[in-house]
Amino acid sequence: MEYRTLPPANRCRYEFVGEGAANIVFKIIVDQKDEGDDESTKFQGYLLRVPKAGTAAYPHEQLQEYWETVIRPLFPNENDLVQQALVRLGADETIDRLNDVLAKADDRRRKDFQGSRVAHVEVGMLVQDMDKQSPTDTTFEFKPKWLAQSPNAPPGTSIRCRNCARKAQQQHQKHSSSSSSPSPSDLFCPLNLVHPSSSPSSETITALLPPSSSSIPSPQIQALKTWLSTNTLLPRLQSLQTSLDKSGPLAAHLTPQVPDENLQLAMTLRDCSVFVRISTSTTTGGEYKVEARLADLDKKNWAAKLGYWRDTERDLVVGGFYEGLERPRVETRCLLEWERERVAN
Repeated sequence: MEYRTLPPANRCRYEFVGEGAANIVFKIIVDQKDEGDDESTKFQGYLLRVPKAGTAAYPHEQLQEYWETVIRPLFPNENDLVQQALVRLGADETIDRLNDVLAKADDRRRKDFQGSRVAHVEVGMLVQDMDKQSPTDTTFEFKPKWLAQSPNAPPGTSIRCRNCARKAQQQHQKHSSSSSSPSPSDLFCPLNLVHPSSSPSSETITALLPPSSSSIPSPQIQALKTWLSTNTLLPRLQSLQTSLDKSGPLAAHLTPQVPDENLQLAMTLRDCSVFVRISTSTTTGGEYKVEARLADLDKKNWAAKLGYWRDTERDLVVGGFYEGLERPRVETRCLLEWERERVAN
């Protein structure tokens, strides 16, 4: 595997961008030495991802090997993936600087993440930056989730897909403590993203875009609708999810010690993100273009996740959430239920 190397710590500044449970992301700013110095531009377009201390995540070297040997071959078009590469962090001073930035940003971090710091590691990861390249760009991300029904859903009687069943379960659990109505994103069914006869509706657009998107120009909205109707990325993702997992987490003979590598990969593909950037094309006379790439494709920790996957599926089946049997009944707008009602009428 190829490794890049960060410049000396005293030439780099970092800005906190965001974080998840296992990793933290920073923007890299390299101070320019002189006019002919290209070191300051070498890392433009990339962000630095480093692991958090005290997590059970795989080392970045192992994650990159998985990405290069397992994930990347599934998507021959490199424009379908957020590109990534390993980078040597150099001296401990780099980690100290990153932790200083985190400490100053603690009040802007999620409450349960505050106080966590960067692990003392020698290798981080560079990930392609999908943020705005121009002030007029629109950027957002969404999780496609399960784009096909779970193999463990009760056959013949299920009226909800895996995602809508899970949303119904979550809303049902909150029912006694909250009277708030479900949001558009709670009601959105991801099967709409890959349904061959389903043209993108305003509900689909509302569910995908961030709440601050009311000022997005209508030509950008139209460009997004066109992409949703014509893209090959989401159908490819759906096809892979289906072909890799025909039995589901409740299948027999699965143990934490012996992973089912296809199911492991399918679960990775069910938990990835799509990063979208809508910008003005320089080659089509000022029309808007949509760039969409998959990210968050880390190898799943089989031993740590298998019990959770199986328990979740079992609860959805036993609780009747696939079949809409919970009481009180939770409102969902699953495409499966809509199609069943359409056929019945």
